Amino acid sequence: MSVLSDDPYGHSAEKSRYLSAPRRPDFTLDQDWGSYSAAEHDRWDRLFARAQSVLKGRACDEFLSALKTLQLSASGIPDLEKLSARLHPITGWQIVPVAELVPDDIFFDHLAHRRFPAGAFIRPEHEMDYLQEPDIFHDVFGHVPLLANPVYADFMQAYGEGGLRALEFGRLKNLAALYWYTVEFGLIRTDKGLKVYGAGILSSATEVKHAIEDTDVERLPFEAMKVMRRP
Repeated sequence: MSVLSDDPYGHSAEKSRYLSAPRRPDFTLDQDWGSYSAAEHDRWDRLFARAQSVLKGRACDEFLSALKTLQLSASGIPDLEKLSARLHPITGWQIVPVAELVPDDIFFDHLAHRRFPAGAFIRPEHEMDYLQEPDIFHDVFGHVPLLANPVYADFMQAYGEGGLRALEFGRLKNLAALYWYTVEFGLIRTDKGLKVYGAGILSSATEVKHAIEDTDVERLPFEAMKVMRRP
């Protein structure tokens, strides 16, 4: 399959393939792993190698250990069904493919039932360094490994349950801030120093170094109420 070009509506062809695919009421769809091109698999491998090159000494040990446990490697885009088969016996979680960001209530319901929605498309070549919407590399490389950690896995389920309650009380903004400053961009102090565990950092080689080493980063102690009130 040849490398695909952008469509005229602002979506990359990689993503448009999934946007046009049949989806279930819970917004999941078939990953159709065999449809990925050699170029897309190569893109995953390069993203993986670049991230791996900066993780040692910067990512938390739990994440690095989980990468090995789940056999995430530079061997092409993972088959999410096979990855779920390795993850589920450990913590009861599975990864479900979606085309794009799903509605809040659907997202929280998935988490509450130990299902992590992962974008099935991979970013186009011209967005290798930055893309606005999470793709399969961000979701699977950044988020999935720590779902093999029992403490993190329980937190994510509780977050899903809390999110459903937050919707009832109109407090989604607070829960969104909590997610942003922990699950996406969290740092953790360990006996080996400050380490990364947030998926938005882990899935970006540039951000890993920036978050840990640059002097212009604001790093604040975690206080739940302050976090949930922070813009």
